[in-house]
Amino acid sequence: MGRLARVNFTDIIHNDTFPTKQFNFFAADGTTPLDLSDCTVRIQIRYKSKNGKLVRTAISGDGITWTDQANGQFELGGFIADWQGAGEYWYDVQMTYATSGIIRTYVQGKITVIDDVTSNT
Repeated sequence: MGRLARVNFTDIIHNDTFPTKQFNFFAADGTTPLDLSDCTVRIQIRYKSKNGKLVRTAISGDGITWTDQANGQFELGGFIADWQGAGEYWYDVQMTYATSGIIRTYVQGKITVIDDVTSNT
């Protein structure tokens, strides 16, 4: 897996529960699931730019759920998108391999958050 994939989210409503998105990782042949048993995953979400204000870090058990680690599958979501309001946010998916210590970023993209109409107060 040498390429950086781009996955953009659109129209997530501010103050709503972030929809669950499944990520599937494959070996270079594009069909063999990538065994991520040796990995930890971390996703950071930043406001307005890749270097903007950090609004959320997701890790296993807190925003990330492994659905099949040996076959390269996890889900992101289930948390409230109560960040800085409407706008563009940037995120990436970073894997750390425990045995080798190698860190790889495989996915990045934008999340578009739009204003909600109904107040939560």
